[in-house]
Amino acid sequence: MNTLQHKMKDSGYSLRALARLIAVSPSLLSRMINGYRTFRFEHKKNIAMVLNCTTDDIQWPDHL
Repeated sequence: MNTLQHKMKDSGYSLRALARLIAVSPSLLSRMINGYRTFRFEHKKNIAMVLNCTTDDIQWPDHL
């Protein structure tokens, strides 16, 4: 299973590009990736769709 960062890198998406595609601010996406905010299911679903995988294919960051 790949981490979200690995999936983003493999797919060629920067944090800013992915944030734009899922309609959140880059700062919010950064906080979610770093565990300071939790991913809502809607965010996970949209990210998986952009990265062409399922939500189960991504190892989501733990919430601090």
